[in-house]
Amino acid sequence: MKCLFFLLATFTLFAFAKEPHPITKVNEWCKEEKGQTEGRYFNLATLATVSPDGIPHVRIVEIAHFHKEKGALFFTHKSSNKVAHLNFNPHAALNLWLPKTHRQISIEGTTVEIPRNEREKSWNRIPRFMKLTFIASNHTGELESEEILQNRKEKLEKDFPKEIPMPDTFIGYRLVPNNIIFFALNHRSFAHKEVATLEKDNWVTCQVEP
Repeated sequence: MKCLFFLLATFTLFAFAKEPHPITKVNEWCKEEKGQTEGRYFNLATLATVSPDGIPHVRIVEIAHFHKEKGALFFTHKSSNKVAHLNFNPHAALNLWLPKTHRQISIEGTTVEIPRNEREKSWNRIPRFMKLTFIASNHTGELESEEILQNRKEKLEKDFPKEIPMPDTFIGYRLVPNNIIFFALNHRSFAHKEVATLEKDNWVTCQVEP
């Protein structure tokens, strides 16, 4: 009788146990890639959005971090095309290529703009020279010469000799995932591909044909 109770209890635990969160694996893969990268490592990903006229667009963005509940955090300029796209259609996708470990991660989900207080925390961690170049560029329109940008930057250095306040144009988004694909190359055999899908409140992961 005790054995039967033990088996039933064990079965119940396995039946209701949640699978590991896929963002944990994303962070593990990025950590392993960083360990094999010489110099400073950046989480760079291709961000795909769709414009109001239905045309897809891609560009490289830096991911500040990956969070289990909040997703992938990245920043941009309010005047950039990606902001106009996400205002029209918040659905987007990220693709990370990890060349040292021959892996690829694709993340699909919905973007959510972060509040001002969170943007300020990240802004305060940005190096001064990056703040100056960010504010100096309008991030839109034609540029007659790079000298214009340099002149703006020099003026900003005089206007803000110490701290540089965060501009309203500094926008942050979190891509909250509902689907994550892990793809690992194997040059001597088949590639390994796993798909993690969010079903209600649980993540379900399965291996699929590469």
